[in-house]
Amino acid sequence: MENAKRAQQRLISRGYALTADGDFGARSFAALMGWIAGKKPVTPMRGDLGAAAASHFGGVGITSALRTAHALAQQCVETGGFALMVESFNYTVAGLRSTFPRSRISDADCQRLGRKAGDPPLDAATQAEIANLVYGGAWGTANLGNSQPGDGWRYRGRGAKQVTGRANYADAAQVTGVDLINDPDLLADTDVGMRAACAFWDRRKCNPIADADDIERLTRTINGGTNGLAARKAALALAKEILL
Repeated sequence: MENAKRAQQRLISRGYALTADGDFGARSFAALMGWIAGKKPVTPMRGDLGAAAASHFGGVGITSALRTAHALAQQCVETGGFALMVESFNYTVAGLRSTFPRSRISDADCQRLGRKAGDPPLDAATQAEIANLVYGGAWGTANLGNSQPGDGWRYRGRGAKQVTGRANYADAAQVTGVDLINDPDLLADTDVGMRAACAFWDRRKCNPIADADDIERLTRTINGGTNGLAARKAALALAKEILL
């Protein structure tokens, strides 16, 4: 990556413990992830994800500063700031309504299932019911390959890209050589999850979109819509502050 030493120096000036040697490896990626996540410290998960990014980004051509900035900005939002490798369905009523269209979950089901003010986090059974509603039915079959009861929850988002749906898990299993269909939790492993995210990036030809600095098109390619676009733009701005 060009100007790697300068990027390390900028991270050092912001309080991250690095050596400015021009080798932008696992520790540098982890520090950058912390910064992009909102100027946060390096956690064990960010350390593991940093090592995975250092191992796998180059194999799919994420080698320039701009490509790296875009890839990490997308991953930052997908993983809640490089903190979560499994999708949460602990939605409030308002959160459900603003995230999913009425064609996938009704107003009545939002009220019935969503978390109310003062409530504890939703239990696993309720979260599973939400996942099976919004990722199931005809929409889930057509868009995610979810053909069996319970597939919405079973194949909810996991990994650095939050791979979602039976069909996408099957694709990720083929790329990684890991049996993600029978053991989908394996996709939450930081290395497996990063490998799957990089394979998705490569298959969807994301490098040219990143080169064009087109974050809205990239978000649609990765997310399927523009969920979290403002947060993705904010993460990209932080990444560019270091890398460009």
